[in-house]
Amino acid sequence: MAERYETVIVGGGVAGLACARRLHDSQQSFLLITENVGGRIRTSADGTVNVGAYYVRSDYGHVNRFVDRGRRIRRRHILRGDVNGSFTRSDMPLVLHPIQTVRLVRLLRRFRRHYEAYKQQCLTMSQAQAIEADPLLRELYHEPATDFIRRHRIEDIARSYLAPAVQGFAFTSVDRLTAFTMLVGALPLIVPMFEYVPRFDLLTAGFEDDLLFDSVTAIEATTDGMYSIQTRNRAFYSASNVVVATPAGVSSRLLDLETVKGAVDAHMFLVDGDLRRPWAQATYALFPEGDTTFGIASQPGGLTLFCSDSDEPDFGRYFSAWIVIEHHHWTPAFHLLGDVLMECEQAPGLYLIGDHNVCTLEDAYITGIYAANRILATSEDTPPPKVNSLS
Repeated sequence: MAERYETVIVGGGVAGLACARRLHDSQQSFLLITENVGGRIRTSADGTVNVGAYYVRSDYGHVNRFVDRGRRIRRRHILRGDVNGSFTRSDMPLVLHPIQTVRLVRLLRRFRRHYEAYKQQCLTMSQAQAIEADPLLRELYHEPATDFIRRHRIEDIARSYLAPAVQGFAFTSVDRLTAFTMLVGALPLIVPMFEYVPRFDLLTAGFEDDLLFDSVTAIEATTDGMYSIQTRNRAFYSASNVVVATPAGVSSRLLDLETVKGAVDAHMFLVDGDLRRPWAQATYALFPEGDTTFGIASQPGGLTLFCSDSDEPDFGRYFSAWIVIEHHHWTPAFHLLGDVLMECEQAPGLYLIGDHNVCTLEDAYITGIYAANRILATSEDTPPPKVNSLS
């Protein structure tokens, strides 16, 4: 006999934990099945350096309640590389192209107004519905970033300023992104961002006993309107509601989704070494499109976080002496290529949440709140819907 729950949450990343937090605070029972707490939010072995999601923005109204903010990442502390191999302080491209800079800032401010309103709407409607309801966001979500750049005549600032930032946060080039994704990544130009330490003890406080450390291998709808969940350890569970909060590739396998956004990956190295110039002259360095190195971040304790497309980067180019302390391969790191727009409620009582549409910690967290709100809106006395398949 399978253990029965009102709700089973699959995945303990920020979206799954947000859903659990909301249900727990509303005294709704659930079981959260996950391989680890935090998902792709990972720290180094000593807990001092984020080797997954690296920063939070000051406008992360939900996520920031569960982190300890660290150093502010200021533009003047960043070196940006160009295709000629030279590195300049972050603001230099802005100074060289003042008219385009003004255009970009105006575009970002306009986008942010719509984006903030959209995030509020996502508490009561799905991301897909909220994006489709806003003509500007709908256009940006489906428009290639390169078309947006040409349309607004910001080619120079995009090449010298946006491209290294995009490579640093998205591990890919601008020409592979939509305008929406590019602008989300460019918001730190006008919104402060910070390093942080996640506080999962605060996020899971009170429902530690509702966590099961296992991996879900199958989800099936049953003829009685329930869902059957099987785990790698051959445990079986039954639930009226299932919330899938796994990376898009895993969700695709569990739910037999037709298509998801394309994936990017990255290698994260924690290095103890002496940086060469010019990278030793700044806290952070971002690299131009086409470079196999994405970014370098010097840590307060003397170590360096090194992000690369290669599993065997040429450390001698950057360090005079070095020892690799840790190596993490994020495959995938994100699913953000393309303009696929996934709906949250895949079937009655079956929810898909996370960063499959918009790739930030805050947006993923909000999807968890939305799914929980949908579950809470259905009374426990309401008979579960009759469904025969996941489609």
